[in-house]
Amino acid sequence: MKYLIDPRLKQGKANLHCHTCLSDGTLTPQEVKERYMAHGYDIVAYSDHEILHDNSYLTDENFVALTAVEYSVNDPAPYWRDEKCFHFNLFSHDPHNTFHVGSSERNAGRYFARFKDEFRCDGYDRVFTKECVNEVIRRAREAGFLVQLNHPNWSLNTREDYMMLDGLWGLEILNYCTELETGTEYCPIIYEDMLNHGKRLFCTMGDDNHNDGGRDFGSYGGVTYILVDTLTYDNVFASLEKGNFYCSSGPRIRSLAIDGDRVILECDPAMNVVLTSKNRRFKNVFGEGLTHVEFDLDKDCEYFRITVMDDKGGRANTNAYFESDFRD
Repeated sequence: MKYLIDPRLKQGKANLHCHTCLSDGTLTPQEVKERYMAHGYDIVAYSDHEILHDNSYLTDENFVALTAVEYSVNDPAPYWRDEKCFHFNLFSHDPHNTFHVGSSERNAGRYFARFKDEFRCDGYDRVFTKECVNEVIRRAREAGFLVQLNHPNWSLNTREDYMMLDGLWGLEILNYCTELETGTEYCPIIYEDMLNHGKRLFCTMGDDNHNDGGRDFGSYGGVTYILVDTLTYDNVFASLEKGNFYCSSGPRIRSLAIDGDRVILECDPAMNVVLTSKNRRFKNVFGEGLTHVEFDLDKDCEYFRITVMDDKGGRANTNAYFESDFRD
C-alpha cells in the first residue's frame, strides 16, 4: 500500500495568502502570528503586495513564517473594478531572499516610497501580455520561487487568460475572503479545465485576509494542510514543492492510499466523496457520516483527485495525482 496522504505525518495547518500592515492589511506580522496560532495554525505565508519581506524572525519550533509576495500584472481600465489582472503568489525557497525578480520600481507602486531603502529588483517592468506574464513566471521559478495563480474569478480571468500561463506551480482553488464577498471564488472547474488540457499543477486554499479595522473577517476559512515529519521551513517548502498537501474549507482528510488499483480514503464525517478523473470520468459515494471510502481506479486513469464534502458545506480537495504518483 502506498500513501499519498500519510497519516504518520504531521498536518501543518497553513494560510498561504495573507496581508499585513506592511502592505494593505492592518495587523502587524506578529499580530497575525498570534491570531492564527490561537486558531491552531502552524504556518502562514506572509504574501504582502509587491514587496518581499523577511519575516523569518517569527519562525520557531511551533510556527513557520513563509517568505512570499503577491505580484500584480494589470490591464489598465478607467475604473479599477473593470480592470483585468493576474495576481501571483511567489513562495520563496530561501526564507531570507528579498530580491525582486520580474519587478521594477513602477511595479512596486505606492509601497516603493515606504521601502525604497531595501527594495532591490531586476528592473523588469510587468505589463499585461502573454509574453510578459510567462517571463515573470520563468524568472521567479529560476530564482527558487513557487508561483501560484490567485483568485482567477476576482481577477476577471477568462479561459484564454489562465490557459496561456506556463510553469505555474499552483492554483488558488479557494480564496476565502473573496468567496465571502462575491460567492464566486471556489473554482474547482478552473482546476479541472487546466488539468483536462494538459496543465500539471497543484491546488491550494488561502484566506487573503486583510483584517480591516483589526477584525477577523476573511480569516480562518481557506486552509492548506502541509504534510511534514517535523515543522521546519525547509520541510514545509519541500512538501509544497512536491505537492505533499491538500486543502480544505472544512473536513480533514486523515489518509489517502493506493493499494493496487484501489483508492482508500479516511476522512472526517462526510456526506459525499467524489473521485474525479479526466473528461467526465468520476465516481461518487453518498451517505451520512462517511469516514472510510474506497474506489476502484480505471485501468486508463491518467490522473485522479478527491473531493470530500461535509454537511456544513465544507470541501476538502486533494491535488491531482498522475500515474507517476500512484502506479509502480
